[in-house]
Amino acid sequence: MKRKIALGPGAASLILIVVMLSLSMLSMLMQIGSRNDYSLASRSAQMTSKVYELSSDAERRLAKLDTVLVRLRKETQDKDEYLELLEKNLPEGFEILNDEVTWKALLGNRTLTCTVRILPPGGKNRTEWIAHKLVVEEPEEEFE
Repeated sequence: MKRKIALGPGAASLILIVVMLSLSMLSMLMQIGSRNDYSLASRSAQMTSKVYELSSDAERRLAKLDTVLVRLRKETQDKDEYLELLEKNLPEGFEILNDEVTWKALLGNRTLTCTVRILPPGGKNRTEWIAHKLVVEEPEEEFE
């Protein structure tokens, strides 16, 4: 014998309400997830932009150093004299130690430290990258 299950109008309305509430909750969770994804992507884009800005500044400083090196190569071909002249004519913000020149590019809490080796004046290349180090200082938070 087969039994018939009869659902009244109240049961159909109850099922409809449960389905609508479930869909509403899912849509709210999706909206929250989307907002968080957007926030993360925005912060990532800002950080990437700052890193590229620092890198661009470092390359401009390297170009400034290269201009000095080109001028000094015309004056002498002796390596020791070349390095002495460079030490006297080094642009502001650069430091020299032996045959290595270091400078820093600062942007907010990010510091990009760059170091190049000065090659002898007779060759084609004037510098060789040694270090290109990015340091991000996190602000200290006080916990109570």
